[in-house]
Amino acid sequence: MTPSGTLFETHGREVKHVEIAVLIMLWAVTVWRGPSAVRTVKQRALWTAFAALTLSMTLRLPGVMHALDEWAGVNNLSTLVKHCLGVIAAGAVVDFVVAIARPETGRRLRARHYVALTAMAVMAVLFVFFVPRPHEVTDFSKENAGNGWATAYYLVFVVYLGIAMAIATRLFWGSARHASARWLRTGVRLMGIGTAVGVLYTLVRFGYMTTRLTGLTDGTSDIAVDDTTDALKYLAIGFILVGSSIPAFGVAWRTVQDGRRHRQLQPLWQDLTAVTPDIVLRTGLLRSPRLRLYRRVIEIRDASLALDAYAGDDIRVRARSAALRAGFDPATSPAAEALWTRAAREGKARGALPVAGTQEQPAAEGMDGLDFTTEVDKLVQFARIYHSPVADEFLTSTSQEATA
Repeated sequence: MTPSGTLFETHGREVKHVEIAVLIMLWAVTVWRGPSAVRTVKQRALWTAFAALTLSMTLRLPGVMHALDEWAGVNNLSTLVKHCLGVIAAGAVVDFVVAIARPETGRRLRARHYVALTAMAVMAVLFVFFVPRPHEVTDFSKENAGNGWATAYYLVFVVYLGIAMAIATRLFWGSARHASARWLRTGVRLMGIGTAVGVLYTLVRFGYMTTRLTGLTDGTSDIAVDDTTDALKYLAIGFILVGSSIPAFGVAWRTVQDGRRHRQLQPLWQDLTAVTPDIVLRTGLLRSPRLRLYRRVIEIRDASLALDAYAGDDIRVRARSAALRAGFDPATSPAAEALWTRAAREGKARGALPVAGTQEQPAAEGMDGLDFTTEVDKLVQFARIYHSPVADEFLTSTSQEATA
């Protein structure tokens, strides 16, 4: 039995810098995604894929490879474990994209799970009982190239991997068309590109192993094929890593944006709810920035509706005229609404009575039917105009008329 040596000792196999870099990234992503694995089925599947792939890549390190084989007392057991982890990783990727594209399938075992279990079982039988392993070798695939049983073993692994990656590619690209957020579409498409590169990897490996078996090629092309397949493998992993991370960064960016929008609407919310305190929702502390922003938007709109009755038709007409004079486009800007809402708020604060005959015009005119992001942007624009010099001047003129 070959001594295990140190972690990165080569024993005839060069550990490439890019391999170490990819492995570090895989470990980082696996640890980072660990807490999310307990939340949902799809996050658990994605974490399982990264964890299995990370362990499989770790077993490529000669020091780790020989340490496992020496501990178990089985020549090249690490090869079987590594390939079984690869099957688990590929199956988990399919589970992840199925959870995105077809969430109704739930957690039950499906045919794809039995196929993966069957592939691993066949690989184990071939490896233990048929593949020759008289002594420990560093590069198992090179040493056994051209051997019929070893080729059969590898083809089971490669064929399963290729089919799983092809299914994942089709589902990823189908799901990307239905993704609502741009960052989500981008992430899913990049993962689809990664799995498509994985299909190409399996085709190259399949072709080379079969040609070695039939004698059409010899060992002189081993290095070129290894370099090509390694490049394809790292490229596939890179696309999947980046693609799976983009949605997470997109959520983080949305969280930051939600917090910023919440702060931008704070002065408007304070001003409107100071005269309409009854509309403030009496709920507990909301931890989610998105939920806090929802609550803020709802309370601002409810306050505007409550103040609607304090703006007469004459104030609304003057507000539209003032908005036009200030250069605001009534078709795209909530300037007129901001001006008469400011006047209505001040009127209620002074003790004015509601004006009859103004209920037919909703306070959120022009906002109904908008998606949430667009409505928040409109409210931020509304808040800027509400606190602008144009609104101050409009309020001054209406207040002077009210007291004249």
